[in-house]
Amino acid sequence: MKSEFHQGRIKQYNADRGFGFIDGLEQDIFFHISDFPLADGEPKRNERVKFIVIENEDKLRAIRIERVQDQSAKAKKTRVVKNNTSITSALLSNFKK
Repeated sequence: MKSEFHQGRIKQYNADRGFGFIDGLEQDIFFHISDFPLADGEPKRNERVKFIVIENEDKLRAIRIERVQDQSAKAKKTRVVKNNTSITSALLSNFKK
């Protein structure tokens, strides 16, 4: 396979065993937690990611996994609401002083 990035979603993740599967191509793709960026915590179900696929003993494995910001309307609305809530909280805390 070529070294190109594919996109998919985390289908499942087993924290106790340190691996999971990404739904993206024709089949589920295995990933190990060592190939996942942990700066923002462990993988979450339905989280969007991009990755490179390699063959590992006749099975597909995702490496160089990167998180992708969800651009759906629902995700954008959620980010706006969080931002507005934090601004409102900051403004109200100034009035309470």
